[in-house]
Amino acid sequence: MNRTTKVLALGCCLALIFCFCAAAWGAEAEPKVGQQVGAVKFKAPMSADDAKYLGLAKPEAFTLKDIQATYVLVEQFNTSCPHCMHQAPFLNSVYNMVQQDAKLKDKVKFMAVGQGNEAPQLGMWKAFHKVPFPLIPDPDSSFGKALNFSPYPVTVVLDKSGKILLAHIGAFDNAEEVLKEIKKIAK
Repeated sequence: MNRTTKVLALGCCLALIFCFCAAAWGAEAEPKVGQQVGAVKFKAPMSADDAKYLGLAKPEAFTLKDIQATYVLVEQFNTSCPHCMHQAPFLNSVYNMVQQDAKLKDKVKFMAVGQGNEAPQLGMWKAFHKVPFPLIPDPDSSFGKALNFSPYPVTVVLDKSGKILLAHIGAFDNAEEVLKEIKKIAK
């Protein structure tokens, strides 16, 4: 091998090693039950009704501790995600079933966090998919950073401390199964 080939081969090897190490050090991991998301600061709900549903005095930035419920189901999604589009009616069904259950209705609140989305995109999503629960803009992906996981959809049920009690990666097709899991948590 000539000198140029050796330098090029060495450069490629170093680049691969760098990429491998960088991926290993900053790698995302799927959210797991028991994991803490920390004190995430969410952007303001898009309406006074959404704030009222969450138990907030007005639509302003908030944390999990501000929500008037023992548990919070948080959906991380994006308005351009086809899997999120597929899941929207199933999530609406789970919400409706929880609202019809007197034991769950006040214990579990729902919200969806639009990763990388602003309020106008979420407004169109809410209208098109007839979403009955609050959608929260998350243009800087702060919730994904707290989860250390940016793919979507991701559905988690959190307690007030931010501990994950249920984690589902990807779309689900069975609202009844998700409701069963929520009932196990919110006894």
